[in-house]
Amino acid sequence: MKAQEIFDTWRKMGALLLCRHDFRKSGLSFSAFFAPDMVSEAARGLFEAGWFLEDLSAMPVKEGLLVTYHYAAARQPGRLAVRALAERGRLTSIAGVYQGAEWHEREAADFFGLEFIGNPNPVPLLLPHDFPDPPPLLKAEKDLAAMRDLGLFGQAREILDPAWAARLGALEKGEGAA
Repeated sequence: MKAQEIFDTWRKMGALLLCRHDFRKSGLSFSAFFAPDMVSEAARGLFEAGWFLEDLSAMPVKEGLLVTYHYAAARQPGRLAVRALAERGRLTSIAGVYQGAEWHEREAADFFGLEFIGNPNPVPLLLPHDFPDPPPLLKAEKDLAAMRDLGLFGQAREILDPAWAARLGALEKGEGAA
């Protein structure tokens, strides 16, 4: 399935926000923001369409913990990102879809305190079980960037969720989280 078809499928799946990117500038063709409990469904669709998981990254931002999954396909150009804002530090595991995601999720759990619901092996990967809080890569509130400052939203976007329309409006006005 081509990137544009995936983009159209995300719209039907209930993505909160869809973004088109200039691949030459960002390395992405499209990205979508989903609710934290929808990332597994998005991953399943990509897996079935022949896309593979490149990586999972997490970043503390003013609005919460931003989790990004990058996908690519061996038989076509393009790169996709599925993003979720884990405001409460919890999201659905995709390890049941992409077996290798278990490692990425455990690493993100170690360093950012994320909880991946349904991860089959949620034990710490790199840190000892008794590592003291807070997780080592969380930043102080004063050091966090707002999502509006990170260039996440591409050259064109389609806001599909009214709450995200309000949130994005607040972000663009510099008001922080809506």
